[in-house]
Amino acid sequence: MKPVPEAAPAVDHGTVAGQDLAPGKRKLIEAALRLTAGGRSFASLGLRELAREAGLNPNTFYRHFATLDDLAREAVESVSRRLRPMLRRERWLAAHDEPQSVPRRACVAFFAFALENREAFLSALAEYHGTSPALREAVRANLNEVSAEMADDVVQLDLMPTLARTTVDEVCTQIVLQLFHLSAEYIDGDAARREALVAYAERFIVRLFAGSVLLAQHELARAPAAVRA
Repeated sequence: MKPVPEAAPAVDHGTVAGQDLAPGKRKLIEAALRLTAGGRSFASLGLRELAREAGLNPNTFYRHFATLDDLAREAVESVSRRLRPMLRRERWLAAHDEPQSVPRRACVAFFAFALENREAFLSALAEYHGTSPALREAVRANLNEVSAEMADDVVQLDLMPTLARTTVDEVCTQIVLQLFHLSAEYIDGDAARREALVAYAERFIVRLFAGSVLLAQHELARAPAAVRA
């Protein structure tokens, strides 16, 4: 394994704190997430209801958004902008300290973020299979960005040097989707259940990568000698 670079990707603390959003826009997003955390869709929200929850005049909505779908997309993206740099930094720091700790520390960080952003994650989980094509695409596109950056880190940190990039991409996509869907159970679980979920997720990641390595070795062994050369 190559030496792990000292520098981890920088975290924009302004973005992490949500300071990249105008106050009115942030209040509307937070209100929408509270209202949809119980399983309601963004499309079911009324503007007056949303404004009342946010403590704003209903006309304020159109200063920031054209439609409810626009608000929902911005909500998803604002969470993603905070999640992704945090995860990248955690992976790099873990790889620098002890590469074997990367799966567990990444899982702990992901689930802790989900718990801290309960409303956002529950809303995203509902919209993942929701009735709005635009919102389904927004949630899935942001999950794809999370998995793509995970794959970038696996390659740059040389964590799986024997795997082709296409395989790393596939594995990371499966990992992110699994953790995303487990987040609902983590949010609702007690301390013991949460620890069990972290352990399960860690095993899932290790086994998925280990199985991919074995499969790659098996495929290489079956390939013609000319291809192996």
